[in-house]
Amino acid sequence: MFSLRRKGDYRLQLTRTLKNPGQYTVELYLFTPYEGKFSEWTLSEQQFFFNSLEHRFRLLGLPDKKRISKSGSSFALLSPHYEIQYGSWLFQYRASMDHLRQQILGAELAAEPVKRALRLIQNFAQRLRKSNPERSSHIRYFRLVDVYFSWHAEQFLLECMTMEGYSELNQELRDSIRDFLQQEYRYRREMKYLPDFRGTPTRLWNRMSLYLRLLEFPVVLRSKVVELGSGTRKLVKAGSTMMVMSLITYFLFNARASTQQLSLALLLGIALAYALRDLLRDDMIARVTSWLRKGKPRWKVRLQMPYTNKLLAVQSVWLDYRKLPDLPQQVLEHSGTWTSNEERQIICYRSMLNLDKAALEQDQIQERLSLDCEELCAMIQAARNKVFTWADEDDPMSPVEAHPIEKQHDYDLLLVCSEDSTGHSSAQRWRLRLGTTGIVKCENKKTHWPSPEEQQKKNGLARLRDSFRRR
Repeated sequence: MFSLRRKGDYRLQLTRTLKNPGQYTVELYLFTPYEGKFSEWTLSEQQFFFNSLEHRFRLLGLPDKKRISKSGSSFALLSPHYEIQYGSWLFQYRASMDHLRQQILGAELAAEPVKRALRLIQNFAQRLRKSNPERSSHIRYFRLVDVYFSWHAEQFLLECMTMEGYSELNQELRDSIRDFLQQEYRYRREMKYLPDFRGTPTRLWNRMSLYLRLLEFPVVLRSKVVELGSGTRKLVKAGSTMMVMSLITYFLFNARASTQQLSLALLLGIALAYALRDLLRDDMIARVTSWLRKGKPRWKVRLQMPYTNKLLAVQSVWLDYRKLPDLPQQVLEHSGTWTSNEERQIICYRSMLNLDKAALEQDQIQERLSLDCEELCAMIQAARNKVFTWADEDDPMSPVEAHPIEKQHDYDLLLVCSEDSTGHSSAQRWRLRLGTTGIVKCENKKTHWPSPEEQQKKNGLARLRDSFRRR
């Protein structure tokens, strides 16, 4: 199952951990509220895939059962493994801190999540700084990790200190936070990190963002995207050109046989034929190509290991826009009333990942699916409507107040996951409310998806029915 987190005003991030080899299938259905208005002309499929959707994979370091046996200094001296190990520690820590931050922002500031965050920060600092690297490349990477962690921890605690209700926390917890921040400042001065923290807030933020990209380099799998169907499109283009030119040539020969003079009407007819060819050729090629490649993947992504470029997995990707009757039968059967509008456009994204056993011998893999709603929010037209109310509802003589209305659109996000080793699928659903300034609300909804036992029973009945049909 995926866990959802909000990243900024426009982005949603879905993450899960892959621990076993096999074939993983992810299907994402985004139900738009535009009815028949949303189409590939509004936002092309290719533009949505490269700008609004990001499907990446990251190394999470060694599994727990092998981490003890591989924690020796001889293994850590191997260059890629050192960066992968420390980078995966940092990003596991960031994921835990982001989860705690969402808890704190989603409710009133309480002592328990702040206490857990402080304990997590202290434990990670102790784990990170218990040993010093010796190689120059390791020293540079360790310095980046240490500086970024120190800044990230300070920012988290300072944000908690500015929240309403911080002064109501117990004095011991507030003293512990202040002692840690003072201790962290002394540590920076001893390690000569203070120049990295100087500058304007904007420059400091950009510097830490650069450090984060450098730290991500050893743990993010390299993706090489190959667009499929170019050969089919070339064949369709050649065939359409041959057909059109054959018709024009046949027309010219027949016109020459009927009359020996080159008339103005004949020239206009030839020019009209060429104009119709240029006008209809692109649409015809696109439609015939899509018909021939219906059901086939549009992109193939090769996932390679950092540094060595070793091939770890191959991912096949589908993306298209559909109407409700064109959805898979399982989605139609187990959808609720929120999918009753047949004119509603649906963005369908499907990914099939073939993960080899060799890819998980040394590392676990984190799958991260990010959805950027900025272009969807840009489609919302700003409203100028206002609602007028009394300042005091019980007093009609009170002043009148004007409340501007923000136009919002509701999207439904359905995520269906399946794995060959389990033999069944699972589904998750969220309701997204988008405004002109970003994501207004994101709430989890029930999917009413069948249980694994019900799916196995249904699959067994389907296989039995097919066997009777063959006989």
